[in-house]
Amino acid sequence: MKPIITQVAPAVHCCAITATRFKTSRMVLQMALPLRLHEDKQTAAAALLPFLLHRSCAAYPTPHALESKLADLYGAKLSANVAKLGETQLLSIALTAIDDRFALANENVAQGCADLLLDLLFCPVLEEDMFTQSAVELEKRLLIERLESEEGDKWAFAARRAEALMCSNEAYGLNPLGEKQAIADLTAEDITQIWRNMLKTAPMQLTMVSNATCHGICEALRARFAGQARVPVALATAFIKTAGEIKTITEEQAVEQANLVLGLRAGVSDAAENHYALRVMDDLFGGGVYSKLFVTVREKMSLCYRVRSYLHRFKGLLLVRAGIDGEKFEETRDAVLLMLAQMQAGEFSDEDLATAKRALCDSYATMADLPESLANWYFASLISGEFTTPEEACAGVNAVTREQVVAAAQGVTLDTVYLLAAKKSEEVVNG
Repeated sequence: MKPIITQVAPAVHCCAITATRFKTSRMVLQMALPLRLHEDKQTAAAALLPFLLHRSCAAYPTPHALESKLADLYGAKLSANVAKLGETQLLSIALTAIDDRFALANENVAQGCADLLLDLLFCPVLEEDMFTQSAVELEKRLLIERLESEEGDKWAFAARRAEALMCSNEAYGLNPLGEKQAIADLTAEDITQIWRNMLKTAPMQLTMVSNATCHGICEALRARFAGQARVPVALATAFIKTAGEIKTITEEQAVEQANLVLGLRAGVSDAAENHYALRVMDDLFGGGVYSKLFVTVREKMSLCYRVRSYLHRFKGLLLVRAGIDGEKFEETRDAVLLMLAQMQAGEFSDEDLATAKRALCDSYATMADLPESLANWYFASLISGEFTTPEEACAGVNAVTREQVVAAAQGVTLDTVYLLAAKKSEEVVNG
């Protein structure tokens, strides 16, 4: 079913997906800000903001008061997150709660959740019109710990590091959580300024997956922006269609397993170009257990412990990630590129093509299994303006021809080869 989209203010939308099969509902408030090179403080301040905002508000200024309110909403669960989509930093605060059908005495739980989310965003705890430094210091510590935790996951770390090096002159290379030093230097004044700027400039979307009516919730969002001066910032991502000179970079850490990442340009000028053909090509190339990377590079050649390709549609990148023995670096790299060359030559069967299409459609179908999944499906709509349903996406995939897959593969070019290798002289940690 198509979502109901209501614009309530400049670049502010309410996106409602009616769902009758769930016992719970999901509500996500998203804010988008552009990632910009050489603005480390802004990136760090924005990253800290949703975590700070979801701790309290003027109506519920203490953890105990907020927990009591969530208990009144039948044990609703509150969370915050920061992500990157293209060269946009996405901030979100979300609530999962019981669906209105299961509340006592016809209570409007969805409206209560929406009102709470809006209170958290618009009415934070301020002293003398500013966030308190003590609250900011707590979130700074937690955010730095989050970064350090991510660094411990070497599989994910290698991918992020490869992106940063590949896109060192592009905003996409930035970590959406910010950098440690920039976080450590933040003040309450910095956070207050970015909060006020966000309310004025950030494109926003309130996405709800629920059986409840959306009218009152959309009107509540509209009311919060009444009288609010809005000058929405433009969101854009730079696409590099074809790679230039290939960069090969090796870094060493105390790891047991080396991690190889090949960064490729997908040959597109925007997120919409060849979308479904690239999606099918990526799945055939390295998306599943039937893919060339899995069947040949992992199973037949035994060159890696795990391997997969990932299409980053909103930046026009394709990343191949492999966990390998360090001494198999060149052999694995060459094998991956051979598999790409086979895709470009159309060396895949009609059965493989049909399998990839079925797998993609199956993955789209699972989006309807949980309200969180459906909300995440429309996550990108804040940036793209596309409100394609999973069923429409499946139809798009099924319409892709063999020739389109080959043409999409032929547009892919190698940009960066990154290896996170083991230091032989140091005690290793799990990679």
